[in-house]
Amino acid sequence: MAAQKGAKLNQSVRKAVTLLRASAEDRNANVSSLARAAGLPRATALRMIQTLEQEGFLLRVPGDDRVLLGPELLRLARNTDEQVLLREVSRPVVADLVAALGETVTLSVVAPAGGLDLVHQVDAPAQLRPQSWVGQLVPLHADASGKILLSTYGDEHLERFLSEPLARFTPSTILTAEALRAELARVDEQGYAVSRDEEEEGLTGIATRIRGQTDELLGVLTVSGPTQRLDHHQGRTVERLLGAATTVESVLRREHGSPPVVGVVARVGG
Repeated sequence: MAAQKGAKLNQSVRKAVTLLRASAEDRNANVSSLARAAGLPRATALRMIQTLEQEGFLLRVPGDDRVLLGPELLRLARNTDEQVLLREVSRPVVADLVAALGETVTLSVVAPAGGLDLVHQVDAPAQLRPQSWVGQLVPLHADASGKILLSTYGDEHLERFLSEPLARFTPSTILTAEALRAELARVDEQGYAVSRDEEEEGLTGIATRIRGQTDELLGVLTVSGPTQRLDHHQGRTVERLLGAATTVESVLRREHGSPPVVGVVARVGG
């Protein structure tokens, strides 16, 4: 009996969510159209709509029969910061990555001005490890997480970035527009970026993107460590890193009630 009640409750919640989504997608939604969208008898849909309206999640326009998203739902949405969700969802994933790989892992989020803000770093347990990058600006063309960001630029945006000379940090730093474009094409194709001795000799970073519901870049997840060490397990690092990003994206999609899709950017030095 308890299991049957639980199943009924689950289906009721699903139907209510369907009503909310249908109201958001159709500005002319009414009780009848919402009942059809949810596969419910009109009388049942009306009772659900009335309950959601009482809680402030839906709003029926007087004399118009239209049903809109309600003020309480909008208030809750305004109080939900996607970057905060990303940071909190990523914490255990970052910790698992560090434990599995023994390297430093960082998470960066897309800043309001369009750059990257490193918001979370967990250091490697080994003595030889990168410094803390929290709060520091990174050279986009020489940094793994920076390359992820550059790979999302449109042609015009990238041309503006390339109008300034590319700074040299090591003999391995990319210095020409042609070489950087080729590198960004590889990043876009393979889904991750590598910076090997480009920002600092002896330091390698491997980064991948975390994307939002419309495939926009939310953040970058990066693994960093000594080049000599990462050279020995780059394949395993890439596999674990891509899996971690997929996990974060799946959880974020579930939080927003959408199917899982990959996408957030975490930065692990480099």
